[in-house]
Amino acid sequence: MEASSLFAVVDIETTGTNQEMDKIIQFACVIVENQQIVNQMSIDINPLRSIPKHITELTGISNKDVANEPYFEDVAYTIRQLLDGCVFVAHNVFFDFNFLNSELVRAGIEPLKSPCLDTVEIFQVLYPTSNGFRVSDMASEMALEHVNPHQALSDAYVTAQGFIKMIDKLRELPEMTLEKLTQLSKELGVNNHDLFQMVLDETRKKELKKENHLMMIDGLVLKKKNYDYRYNVGYTNETFDSALDILRANQKEMSEDIYQFLAKESQEKDFFIEAETGTGKTMGYLYPLSFVNSSKQVLISTSTIMLQNQIVYQDIPLLNKLTGMSKYGVVVKSASHYISLESFKQTLDNPVPQKTYAICQMAVLVWLLETTTGDLDEVNVSKNNIFYQHVQHTGKMELLDSSLFYEEDFFNYLNDRCRFADFIIVNHAFLFADSQKKEPFLPEFELVVVDEAHQLPALIENLSTKKLSFSQFGYELNHLIEISSDLSKFNVLWERQGLMIGNISQELRESLDWLEECFFNYYRLHQVREEVMVELLTFLQQVPMVKRSIQQIKVLLRELSHLKKDILEKSQVGSTLIEKDFFNTLNRVIEISEWFNQFFYDYDDDFVKWAYRKKSHLVLSMINFENLSIQQYNWYHQAKKIIYTSGSLQLDNESSFLENKLGLNNVAKKTLPTIFDYKNQARLYLIKGINYPNLSSTKEFSKQIYKVVKKLYNTHEQTMLVLFTSHNLLEKTYQYLIDYFNQGEVLILAQGISGTKEKILKKINQGNKCIILGANSFWEGMDFSKQSIDIVVMTKLPFEPPNRPIVQARYHYLEQQGVNPFYEDAIPQAGIKLRQGVGRLLRSPTDKGILVLLDDRLINSRYSTILCSYLPKELDILPVTLPELVDNSKQFLKNKS
Repeated sequence: MEASSLFAVVDIETTGTNQEMDKIIQFACVIVENQQIVNQMSIDINPLRSIPKHITELTGISNKDVANEPYFEDVAYTIRQLLDGCVFVAHNVFFDFNFLNSELVRAGIEPLKSPCLDTVEIFQVLYPTSNGFRVSDMASEMALEHVNPHQALSDAYVTAQGFIKMIDKLRELPEMTLEKLTQLSKELGVNNHDLFQMVLDETRKKELKKENHLMMIDGLVLKKKNYDYRYNVGYTNETFDSALDILRANQKEMSEDIYQFLAKESQEKDFFIEAETGTGKTMGYLYPLSFVNSSKQVLISTSTIMLQNQIVYQDIPLLNKLTGMSKYGVVVKSASHYISLESFKQTLDNPVPQKTYAICQMAVLVWLLETTTGDLDEVNVSKNNIFYQHVQHTGKMELLDSSLFYEEDFFNYLNDRCRFADFIIVNHAFLFADSQKKEPFLPEFELVVVDEAHQLPALIENLSTKKLSFSQFGYELNHLIEISSDLSKFNVLWERQGLMIGNISQELRESLDWLEECFFNYYRLHQVREEVMVELLTFLQQVPMVKRSIQQIKVLLRELSHLKKDILEKSQVGSTLIEKDFFNTLNRVIEISEWFNQFFYDYDDDFVKWAYRKKSHLVLSMINFENLSIQQYNWYHQAKKIIYTSGSLQLDNESSFLENKLGLNNVAKKTLPTIFDYKNQARLYLIKGINYPNLSSTKEFSKQIYKVVKKLYNTHEQTMLVLFTSHNLLEKTYQYLIDYFNQGEVLILAQGISGTKEKILKKINQGNKCIILGANSFWEGMDFSKQSIDIVVMTKLPFEPPNRPIVQARYHYLEQQGVNPFYEDAIPQAGIKLRQGVGRLLRSPTDKGILVLLDDRLINSRYSTILCSYLPKELDILPVTLPELVDNSKQFLKNKS
């Protein structure tokens, strides 16, 4: 392969993916020569069979479009001649090349034997932080115009443009990086290695150019770190009062309240301030915290990584721009989120002959030229690959002075940035988990802000729930067996210990499989998906052989722990990649074993235990509701002042639900006035005639939901969000919608089906018309500010399923405390979540939209008044039939600006 080669960038559209039965309906080819597009061709083809509806919806190509077009046999020779002598390039070349060849053979023409390049693999390597790797993702990443997605010529043309940009980027890479990429590319598919070799040969003939922004350590080329934050101290001459005018009215009021709370000497440690979505509450608390005491660091805890990044990359820069300050913020995650350069170098020195592993290594080599944080979440390559376990940082224990990478270590860099940061931003889970460690990463903070504070009760309950996954336990044991065997071969000093640990792990695995099957049989978990309460003593009495098995497992786990101590006395921890992998895996097994012993040997009546099936494996859980409060966490006692903010704290009552749940007293409170005119900006329609408790099945209810959503979309053709309380119901509704819309102009995006929340949000914010189906976290925390949501459908009132063991146990515990669990727990939790669902609709005072609820309990139940109190007072609730909904909503939204 030479730079002067002709590259034929090909795309085909077909009636399906079966090469035996399906046919080509469109062929396109774009010729690239010397990094220029020099020719292009597109042919529509009559497949001599009907084009399936979903293919027509996807491509826009109908039976009528191809009825008078040539058959493949008529154009096969022309296509063969066009491609002869070219390098065949395609996005997922395995499909296009093989399908085209099967058609050529069927037409009686010799198949192509061209060298092939797959731009999917090359794009994964060179653009590792892209949100996806489809043609449309490539177009978005490279800012290429993609006029007609899934039309062969449009796809081929964009791929050709992308291919040119990829070669350009390859040529700009440092020679050392390019050499390592070329070496690793031998594991790639088709002839991709030849492309890397071609560019490397070119580079070696050129004069090396100095890259001032890069540095090289032990063969790795990295982007130089920026230490300006150490000296970037700026002050404003303005006082708190004089600078308040930069804020909006509600932000100003929030800032003044927080400033007074922090400035005054009072006994009140906790301040609850309710500010609904659209208030701009982040600036409302960043501003006063910047004036209180410039020498004090502030800890901000948020609910999601997206919100963390928004604070650092949007809100703090805006604060600095408005005030003339130079405040600095750092996002902090656990050590495993960051790459260990030492370990990564070892993966390069000891390559794994596997394609996915090599792609991960190659992507990281390119990413190291770009990243400023070393945060592995930036890299969009499968995190399931063992590569990520090999290169994850293990924290302070890994930071050895003797390492060549010590000074440039990303975890060290994180520590340094934290020392100079004004704001340290974490998520709730990290804050709570870190403060309970023997050696926490976070220092003690005087000032703490808890954003989205309504989530804390559920978080504390979740963190206090011990979970024992037999799938994870089995996976770790299997890996320990494998790596122990490798280690005993790798180092004779490990031979005895490696064999012993492998044998114990194998015996443990077999015992766990037997124990898992006993649980499945006794609790009939093969037949049911629901969680079941576990009465352990009864179970052990009914199945006496289980007790002996548990004792045997306990003995084996104790032997593993003793062997670990013996090895640590004789060896240096993790001096090689394989040893690091071994110790990390062994530590995880021992950690899981502690949960195992607690589940089976702690008979305290305060513990509630339950079991369920997850992907054909057993999960055991347990929790103690005693003293379940925020005060069991060290960070709470270390902080002097804590500000809690959210759009749904429900502070109207003298003693709020959140206070009780967190175990707090003497709390300062403030509710900011609404910024929305709910009377004119929103309607809540309650569909009459759909009473879900009377529906006989999930299938029947999902049909009703599908009917409403389909009617609403066909009427308004606007992006809508459909909120569920059940994933099972969501999946069934998704299937009805996908069958009807067939991924045409409207995207059907479903949580747990269409990718991560971040990927779904990106697709929404690209301006596509979407129907979004979400549960749990989609009721709150999703930032739809870049794409207006005009319609929110809530399928049911968001009560927790009362048959879940943990819910039953919580209710039982509350009853023992003399509390009515339905009115003091179930209704407040449902009300807060309902209010969060309403918050998905309006984002600014100019928005307008409708809410639709398919659950008449909101107005036809004994507790309807209480539930309605969680809704905005001015929001009209209108019971309507489906035809009335269509007419009324059309009239309401027609004047939407």
